[in-house]
Amino acid sequence: MWVVVPVKRFYNAKTRLAKILSDAERESLAQVMLNDVLLAISNCHLVSGILVISTEIRARYSVERLGGLFLEEKQAGLSAAVAQAGGWLSKHGQRGLMMIPGDVPLVRSADLDHIIQSHDSELGLTIVPDIERDGTNALAVSPVDLIDFSFGKQSFSKHLSACKARGAPAKILESSGLSLDVDNVMDLQMLLSFDNETETLAYLADSGIARRVLPRRDKSADNVGVAAPSLLM
Repeated sequence: MWVVVPVKRFYNAKTRLAKILSDAERESLAQVMLNDVLLAISNCHLVSGILVISTEIRARYSVERLGGLFLEEKQAGLSAAVAQAGGWLSKHGQRGLMMIPGDVPLVRSADLDHIIQSHDSELGLTIVPDIERDGTNALAVSPVDLIDFSFGKQSFSKHLSACKARGAPAKILESSGLSLDVDNVMDLQMLLSFDNETETLAYLADSGIARRVLPRRDKSADNVGVAAPSLLM
């Protein structure tokens, strides 16, 4: 199964972080998160190919250096981008696709292989919600045009409803590596509670962003059990 990664222009990414991150920091954060996601995909055993759809030239460099393909986005909007990518894949002989966003830096190759292995490649939907079970952080669909995509608010329930309306089976999978997408300060703080070896966490530490966004700790607080945040302070 091919994996589709829709990518916003980096200068438009993570606008909800504009109050604490400079424009350059937001662009760099978008880049390193995408790098982590693409690396995880490229190391999967069951992925047939990677297709990034965007108008961001730096995203093209990132995917092509890993052997993936780049498709220029024709219409703005996440749902339209995934639909366009699905159409392109269908024309090139692919029955299904899996969508992964570029802002889930904790994703592991095993997470993605598990989705593909669990998915009915003939007919159906396999979906992984975000941590609040509101958004969609991974979506495998066969055929590619089984449903109209509805990414955004309440997309998790919308995608399930659309699948039900088509009379097709739907599977819900939980994944710790995919549940956290980074949009706001709380997401950054949660991300920094992990000690995964990712380019994103290294960037947050080296840039000083981690020190700015982590809550100040009482110097007398016991450090026992605190992993990545204490190291990054």
